Amino acid sequence: MQEILIPKALIILFLLVSIIRPFIRKLKAVNGLAWLPILALLLTIALLPAYGIRPETLPLFVYALILSGVTISRFVSSGSGYRNSRREPLFIFALPLLALLAAVAGIAFFFSPQTDTALSTQGVYTLREREYTIRIYTEHDGRPSQRPLLVLLPPTLGSLAAVDHVAAELRDRGFTVLSSERRGANSANLFRSFNAFFSGTTSARANARGRKLEDARKEDLRFLLSWIRQNPQVGERTWLFDIASIDSVFLAGYGAGGSALLLALPPSLGLTIRGLIAIESPLWSVFQGDAPQFAHTPGTPSEVIPYQESHSNTGWFNSIRQGLSHRISEMGPQRIVGMGHVPQLSVPVLFLISDRSRSAAYQSGRYRALLETFRSARGPAVLASADGAGPLDYSDFPLRYPIISALFPGLSDLPLRHTMEVPTETAVVITNFADRILGEHSTLRSQPHPTRFQLESRNLFMGDE
Repeated sequence: MQEILIPKALIILFLLVSIIRPFIRKLKAVNGLAWLPILALLLTIALLPAYGIRPETLPLFVYALILSGVTISRFVSSGSGYRNSRREPLFIFALPLLALLAAVAGIAFFFSPQTDTALSTQGVYTLREREYTIRIYTEHDGRPSQRPLLVLLPPTLGSLAAVDHVAAELRDRGFTVLSSERRGANSANLFRSFNAFFSGTTSARANARGRKLEDARKEDLRFLLSWIRQNPQVGERTWLFDIASIDSVFLAGYGAGGSALLLALPPSLGLTIRGLIAIESPLWSVFQGDAPQFAHTPGTPSEVIPYQESHSNTGWFNSIRQGLSHRISEMGPQRIVGMGHVPQLSVPVLFLISDRSRSAAYQSGRYRALLETFRSARGPAVLASADGAGPLDYSDFPLRYPIISALFPGLSDLPLRHTMEVPTETAVVITNFADRILGEHSTLRSQPHPTRFQLESRNLFMGDE
């Protein structure tokens, strides 16, 4: 992925030359250099199909777009083409442009991805089933293997690419990892997911979007478990149960996926579910809002907050006025007003969350339902948070989109390089959790817990480390 630095350097060079050109006589004589901002803009746009959406290049794109607009306006105003001005501009006028260019260049280089954006292919089976793309990470040498099966639901903010590194790490520690995504994601869905992820516990509208995401993940999970139970063929003369155990299945999910596991675990369909892993899962369906669209979801216990009507005044004018006022109030932002009952889990569960959860403000807000679920667990439960880990850091975001990880950090003030280690440490914590559940029959390669993780456990699990 480091080859992206070459086009970034060319873009910055083109913009730099266009700024300093009026002050260097030999460069000023070359009229064609005046069009370099437009060339830089086109090259920035070309990064999209080549490398996908790169957030760290957005300031560079805006900068090139503005300079290109200035260049085109000068061309139009000159009437017969872009000509050199006889008056030499003062260099002091270029200093702010150079300083701004240095800033956007620093962002583009410092926050470049730390890993290749292409998905792993070694040790991975890629299948197409209905509207799903399914990837299975395993080590297979042609002989039957009873590796624990980990079904990993990726975050709606990142799809398969967001868990590729984590899945590969889990494979190397002894799992067969199955991850999938439903085709058809677009930028609108991305915005809805982002809005629900960060505002779903405070805004009723965002919460409703979060509930829809949870429902979609429940459908994905039901399909995957049904598909797994059929023991599908995943390679030439290789079936799923040749590389995974039907008696050691773990379910993991990010965001809405983790919420789907906790709220409505579907029938196992003959599979032995040994444990659940919920990663930054706010449990949107538990929260109650004051918006009319907050109808009770079947299967989710909740308290009913009665609606009290005000005494209406007589007369058609007052009736119209009250009806209009009610509609306007519905259009306004609706807030979360309470929380219903949380699930009480008997299956062992691991919660991976940001260190923001250690703050009282977040404990009574975003993490309230999750913490209540942890305290209400009837079976073994572990709560794990890493120093400096933000809500997106347990996936591949720190490696693929460092700037997003930097914009949403944890509470601990740690250098960005420590954040890059969280995806690997995520795999270690999950492996240790599963290893403890499987006990003496475990074949997983466990390691000491990362020192940056704080663990809290209930029901005498993992020794209350």
